[in-house]
Amino acid sequence: MTRTNENELARELLSLCLPSARSAPGTAVCAPAGAAVPDWEALVRLAVEQGVAPLVAVRTRQLRLPVAARERLESIYSANSIRNLRLAAEERRISAALSGAGLRHWPLKGPGLSERLYGDIGVRQVADVDLLVEPASLARADALLAGLGYARQSSGAIENLARAQELLYVRNGTTPATYLDLHQRLLPYVRRDALAANVFAAGMTRENLLLYLCANQITHRFARLRYLCDVAAFVGREGAAVDWDAAVALARRMPWGPGIGFALEWAAEYVPGAIPAEVLRALRRNPLGDMLLRHSLGSGAAEAATRTRVLDGPGGAGVSLGAAYLGRPTAASIAWQMMFPSRAYLREQTGAAEGQRLAGAYAARLLRKIPGALRQFLKPAP
Repeated sequence: MTRTNENELARELLSLCLPSARSAPGTAVCAPAGAAVPDWEALVRLAVEQGVAPLVAVRTRQLRLPVAARERLESIYSANSIRNLRLAAEERRISAALSGAGLRHWPLKGPGLSERLYGDIGVRQVADVDLLVEPASLARADALLAGLGYARQSSGAIENLARAQELLYVRNGTTPATYLDLHQRLLPYVRRDALAANVFAAGMTRENLLLYLCANQITHRFARLRYLCDVAAFVGREGAAVDWDAAVALARRMPWGPGIGFALEWAAEYVPGAIPAEVLRALRRNPLGDMLLRHSLGSGAAEAATRTRVLDGPGGAGVSLGAAYLGRPTAASIAWQMMFPSRAYLREQTGAAEGQRLAGAYAARLLRKIPGALRQFLKPAP
């Protein structure tokens, strides 16, 4: 398939996912008169890759699809609904235990977010349970999770992992196994996480949730449409109640402020009028950061969807730098953190055992990432 055809397919997928982010997932999607019949096999395959197949299943129920495509989409939606219901029950179990121990925590990206954004627990794909805890509570939360049957995948003393952004736990007593990500921060490659600090102080307010959804898009390098759908769905349903002045003020304290603005610009294309123009102006990128983002992502969300594999790899490094104003001290700090991550981060990412020297893991990481990143950056823009 040519790049042009891939772009057209991605645009078709976006039109199905976001005909209007204000409408409920069950709202009918009507094909315009004279519209070409989509290649449903390719479109369903792209929906699976982009993490939006359950949403497409619900959005297209008023359309006449080929039997194979309809059965495939409904099968994905049903399986996702069952998985999300199981994860919701497990999230409640863990949350009750944490609350009983007096540990403050906040669910992230879970089944509850699917219901909040789309009004349907089965629409948003969820692979695991994600919880945010305060760093001071990490050791107690780690011990409590062990008592609930969860095994931490990063070895060693929990005190040595205090600077890890997130830690993965697995509970193997279930079928299938249950995975849990325990987060201490919400923003990657930063020493001071203003967003997490604001959540610890004020809770998961609308403004904090919106910025987290945008930051999640940056963390995943704008590489999948599911994260754009989340931001657009949120501003469509709750944008009128957002304190935009507070959101902008916090975004400008974050090193990822320009990337937040970029995520909101993409969402504004699908929810016209939901985001005040002055908000987008306040978070506008500088020319160099804008060049890096557009060089890496292309002309928009549809083209970025055709570059998912590149963005997932070293070639996506330009997105992180462009989203943080390359040239400013904060962006320089992020570049440093990307090149020289903390020991806790390396143990988290490599699974290196306690006492094992990290020089080899670090060298392998550089050899794996830097050449590909340079090739992508030096490649002429299409």
